[in-house]
Formats: sequence, structure tokens, C-alpha cells
Amino acid sequence: MTISVILVVAISLVALVSTISLMGKSDSNYSSATKGNLLNLSYIYIGLALVLTVGIFYFIIKLA
Repeated sequence: MTISVILVVAISLVALVSTISLMGKSDSNYSSATKGNLLNLSYIYIGLALVLTVGIFYFIIKLA
């Protein structure tokens, strides 16, 4: 049990140090990449909403 706790604490500390060290680095293309990713994610959500809507209507019609 103590070995597990020690491993969890050690991994958490390594993750914390890694995260803090990476916070200082910035990406110059971040804003343009974010716009493209957001647009792609929006398309995925719109498509998912359409598929779910059709599925719900199909379920309601088949149930009735």
C-alpha cells in the first residue's frame, strides 16, 4: 500500500513539474489553429445533433 502511495505522489510531482515547465512556452500559430479546430469541432457537433435528432424521431415513430 505504501509503495502505491509513493508512486502516486512521485508521478503527481513529475506531472506538476512538467506542466509548470511547459506553461512558459507559447505557440505563435495558436490563434489561427484554434479557429480551425473550433470550426471542425462545430461541424462534428452539428452532424451529431442531426444524427441524434433523426434517431430520436425514428425511435418515437417506431415506438408509436
